[in-house]
Amino acid sequence: MQIDLATIQRHAGEKLRKIENQPNPAQRLVALKKFLKIETQRLSLRHRFGIGGEQIVQARSLIVDLLIERIARAAVEEKFGANFGDVADGGQFAIIALGGYGRRELAPYSDIDIMFLHRNRKDAAFAAKLSEAVLYLLWDAGFNIGHSVRSLGDCVSMAREDVVSRNSMIDARLLWGDAKLFEQLVDRLEEEVFEKQKAALLGELMKERDARYAKFGGAALMQEPNIKESAGGLRDLHELLWASRIAYGRATLAGLVDAGVIPERDAKAVSSAYDFLLRVRNELHFMTSRRTDALSLDLQQEVARNLRYADSVKQRASEIFMRDYYLHARRLHRLCESHLRRAVAGRQKKIWFARSRSTAAIGGFVMSDGTLDLVESNAEFAGGELAGGRAGQTGLDGQRIMMAFSYAQATGAGFSVKLQDAIQSSLPVVNRAFRSSAEAAQAFLKMLRVKGRVAAALRLMHELDFLGKFLPEFGRVTCLVQHDLYHRYTVDEHTLRAIGALDDLTLSRGKETERYRNLYGEISDPAPLHLGLLMHDIGKGLGGNHTEKGIRLAERALARLNPEPRMTDQVLFLIRHHLTMSQIAQRRDLSDMKVVNDFAERVGTLDNLNMLTLLTYGDIHGVGPGVWNEWKDALLWELYTKARAILAPDLQPGRVLEELRDRVARMLASEIDVDETRRHFDLLPEDYARSAPAQTIIEHVRLAHALNSRPVKTGWRIDTHARCADLHLCAPNRHGLFACVTGTLTAQGVNILSVQLHTRADGIAIDSFKVRDAAGEPITDPTRWEQIDDAIRRALCGELDVAAAVEKRLRSQTVSRFQRRKAIAPSATRISWDNQSSDKSTILELRTGDRLGLAYKIANTLSSLDLDIVFAKVATEKNLALDIFYVTKAAGEKLADGELAAIEDAILDALGERQS
Repeated sequence: MQIDLATIQRHAGEKLRKIENQPNPAQRLVALKKFLKIETQRLSLRHRFGIGGEQIVQARSLIVDLLIERIARAAVEEKFGANFGDVADGGQFAIIALGGYGRRELAPYSDIDIMFLHRNRKDAAFAAKLSEAVLYLLWDAGFNIGHSVRSLGDCVSMAREDVVSRNSMIDARLLWGDAKLFEQLVDRLEEEVFEKQKAALLGELMKERDARYAKFGGAALMQEPNIKESAGGLRDLHELLWASRIAYGRATLAGLVDAGVIPERDAKAVSSAYDFLLRVRNELHFMTSRRTDALSLDLQQEVARNLRYADSVKQRASEIFMRDYYLHARRLHRLCESHLRRAVAGRQKKIWFARSRSTAAIGGFVMSDGTLDLVESNAEFAGGELAGGRAGQTGLDGQRIMMAFSYAQATGAGFSVKLQDAIQSSLPVVNRAFRSSAEAAQAFLKMLRVKGRVAAALRLMHELDFLGKFLPEFGRVTCLVQHDLYHRYTVDEHTLRAIGALDDLTLSRGKETERYRNLYGEISDPAPLHLGLLMHDIGKGLGGNHTEKGIRLAERALARLNPEPRMTDQVLFLIRHHLTMSQIAQRRDLSDMKVVNDFAERVGTLDNLNMLTLLTYGDIHGVGPGVWNEWKDALLWELYTKARAILAPDLQPGRVLEELRDRVARMLASEIDVDETRRHFDLLPEDYARSAPAQTIIEHVRLAHALNSRPVKTGWRIDTHARCADLHLCAPNRHGLFACVTGTLTAQGVNILSVQLHTRADGIAIDSFKVRDAAGEPITDPTRWEQIDDAIRRALCGELDVAAAVEKRLRSQTVSRFQRRKAIAPSATRISWDNQSSDKSTILELRTGDRLGLAYKIANTLSSLDLDIVFAKVATEKNLALDIFYVTKAAGEKLADGELAAIEDAILDALGERQS
């Protein structure tokens, strides 16, 4: 289905002429607003019928063109008493469309960027008055306008100094006025800016691109991309065309194809992806009735339905839609990036000794200036012309392709556009026979053994679609998204980032990664670890239980790769248990030796433990920025050291813990007796010293020392790394203590991110909370700390009705209409029980959408049932809460299986989620 722009122009022109005939300005404005509303609705209907994104934005641009011309005509003839034709043809004024509007890509609710151009200073006054008259009418009509009034000289100066203004003028288009003046602008920009400083302009463009990626995301496969600005967004093509205008004098894909700069196939692929993104952006604008470019989670399901995606048996409509989005964005990003770098490299000045620096041809390849390329004549290495390739395009055989990736890994070189094109044209040779060949398998496993360079090599393979062809089990998760509020990337991107986290260990020198770096160094053969990480999530997207489904897929892949049996067993072990270590570390009481012994028994060997620890480290890092933190680090390492002590008793770290006790005692010796400090350690389980940072332990000792007969003692510290505040609390333990404290924090509008509960053998409770205020910011004001401390003291002394205070706080919460739309509806609460992992307690595990007062409601419900919480782990990831409680009866016994259903119902009642 196509839009007839000529028909739109004719009909819209007739309507605008009728509006001009309205008897007074007020009636014209009313008619103009009605016209715009109707035309926007017409475009929305065309969009709903499936019209492509590019056609919709072109039609919108045309309507605004006609409108601005009519407004300019009215301004000239009514306000200035001049003849419109005289001013338009020779008045030395012009109205210029810039940016996206200049490209005729005006989305339904985008800003309109225009410039009022005049020749010199004597014309400036008239241009200013004209701009004022036109702008007021456009504002009154409801447009958001970006505008400027400039002379020719101003434009040249701005283009020299400001990259944003320069880029917008590359897309300049005459809307109304003196055509000769516009031509002079184009000529002067070419002569005085673009021709004189190509290399510098391209360098500035690349810096602007890097800044954009830093702000909006440098990966095309993020969970919530910005359609315009993120990597893989519309701006990628804009920057390629701006760079091409500077480097080649061509600013359109068609022009670049005609000039032989870009292959027609690449141009068609880019155009198709770009049109898809424009259509998605149009949907966001129509759906929200405002300029919306962020494809956030709360909008994705509605966008998917509106674009006619439907749920399947295994995936939601939004997941299917987002996979299509990622496939287009990934293709757009790769092609634009390749051609952009080629345009920039071709114009960069090279120092004299590097201008023709290249290596001799090896295997049909040549290295030149850090780029791997095909030699000009490589017929002896090619596999002949491939079916489906372009005329004269020779293909590479599978081993040559694998060799190219191996060279790139060894040297850190990128691929030339020609080599990328040759590899993609040759992908049909990556068939069943090649995948099953011993040579290919050995070459692939060899690449997995190069510590520090595995992720980069795999990413290059993946971007050129080789990895998915060679390992179809991984290829099936390309751009696969699952909306779980936890993972920030698609499955494939998450996997590559997880492997990249291990690569980073090789290059890191920081103290915070030292123990994992040393552990990585102990791995003699990293191939099974990297292969396990590569395939740990390949079972996703097939319904539930992705681990078992992934194992079956991995067995098929391993049968082709045919590694030695021990490696096969290790890879399958890692896939089977890739969630085990993080779940136990973050959800279980590590002072319970039954938990640790059971885990060590499942792991079996020290090699398995080392690899599983590193896989877990990489897996958590690959989830998204900021997901790995000190708390997870401490828990993971605590579980590792305890399991290692069982699997390798001669390596027990008891001496390290003794050194920690001595160090803390010495640091506090001037204020607290050494024996009292050492007694603090003796009154707590050994895992306390393993998991708590030294500074936290010092804070705990000080609080316990100062408690005396006080009802509570608190201490605050700002955690700049986690952007929160640490609240440490010391009080005599009692039934309902945790519920009382969490309720008070809720009543004070404090959001609890995580909590660690410890109770000394002498009955002193020492709890540590990570908290933020209601706006999600760290609590840094000492006065505010005092208010919260006083509220906790009053609550523990019985002077504050905690339940009433919580209810008052929850009632006072008001959510705006926009916030309600923005908020992601919490997923249904899932409660599970574990009566096996602990000999002493029943474990309650609750996963739900985070909300104010959640921890209090659960703790208060358990307390009201005369149950004790002897251990708790409360954690929040984005909008998802995962709370773990070790629960006993008042007499200290575990709960009976028959009692669990009633307790679960009580919790769901408290959360307002009980099913009738």
